[in-house]
Amino acid sequence: MNDKAQIRKVLVVLSPDLIRPDQPEASPLLQRAASLAKTTGCEVELFHVCYDDSLEDSLFQTESDLERERKRLTDRDATQLAEIAKRLGEQCANVSFEVRWDQPRTDAILRKIAHAEPDLVLKQGRDYGFVLGVSTNTDWELARRSPAPIWLVNDEVKDIDKIVAAVGTQRDDPTDITTSRDYALLRMAGQVAESFDAAIHPVNAWRINPAPGIMTGIDGMAAVPASEQQKLRDDAIRKHSGAVKALVKYFDIPRDNVHIREGRPEVVIPDVVDEVSADLVILGARSIGRLERVIGRVTVEPVMSRTDCDVLIVREGDASHVPATEKKPLYGKPRVDVERAITHPEATFKSPHEVVKLDGLSTEMRQRILQAWEYDIRAEMAEENEGGPVRDIDVSVLDELIAARSLLQMQNDNLKKAS
Repeated sequence: MNDKAQIRKVLVVLSPDLIRPDQPEASPLLQRAASLAKTTGCEVELFHVCYDDSLEDSLFQTESDLERERKRLTDRDATQLAEIAKRLGEQCANVSFEVRWDQPRTDAILRKIAHAEPDLVLKQGRDYGFVLGVSTNTDWELARRSPAPIWLVNDEVKDIDKIVAAVGTQRDDPTDITTSRDYALLRMAGQVAESFDAAIHPVNAWRINPAPGIMTGIDGMAAVPASEQQKLRDDAIRKHSGAVKALVKYFDIPRDNVHIREGRPEVVIPDVVDEVSADLVILGARSIGRLERVIGRVTVEPVMSRTDCDVLIVREGDASHVPATEKKPLYGKPRVDVERAITHPEATFKSPHEVVKLDGLSTEMRQRILQAWEYDIRAEMAEENEGGPVRDIDVSVLDELIAARSLLQMQNDNLKKAS
């Protein structure tokens, strides 16, 4: 691949159900980000919108009480995200995070994208339905409005081995089979393919445009003589084959991987995805209004609704409108510095029991902190016994640490039984 997109920053949008630090290594969303970071060296930022509309207005609570509860929830989520960032950072370098109380969720994400200016946004995808292009699902809105490419991750897809890249579907001029947008799309496909050691399968859908002056029937060809139909078909095949093959040659994509089919893109693309068992489909998108989505040809939304793989939408380069906000967002602050808690537990906590009560960190991480604390004490004792400097070691803390670890294990066992 001689021409690839430069991915320097990836923004990972975490859904509310992913703000749980229990085994984040199992999350396909985070693994996609880790794979990209390992191969590109890009920065990864985790982002979460914390919000509960019941805390916006209440007859039974004062504004200060509501604000206090918002802060509590936002700090709790920030603590959880700090642990996820720590775990991810052990797989790849340069991981940061942000939690904010903001709404509506879609607008908050768009504001973050505009401010962070990532090269790629990763988000957990949801189940889709497509009815006349008027869905208000967050994923639809991000596909339509985000100024950065959006990668929607399907949790059922574990590895990215085959990529279908739709080219020639974003033509303003019907005489142009491929455009600069297709080059941008394949540049992104090239970077993703390299990160996951995947194969790219370009797909192009074409339809016959009847010659001027020829009357067409309901299906667009019924009134065209058979000889003219064949001439139009041969001409379309020649033009599309030439344009697409020139495009894939530029990107060193094997000719055997190219799929040029007659039909509508929203039908052809899902068919090819199924045929090659693709794990990711990459589509181009442009900004359109809801009316145009209803009356015009829309490819992205029906393809999203008809495929079960990951979907990456590469938008055209124009800047998207950033939604305004009436209220300044509330930013979460972790209740503990996770890195320091592991490296200097005795300086971070007053007692092991404080670690047990820590709200926000997983049982595994709290056990890890207690183990580090116990290791530090035993290491100091061993050094002193071997003739090292005399230290003021509180041996009784060991008993507290053992008791705290047992309590955590018991709590974890009870949770597993309850679930």
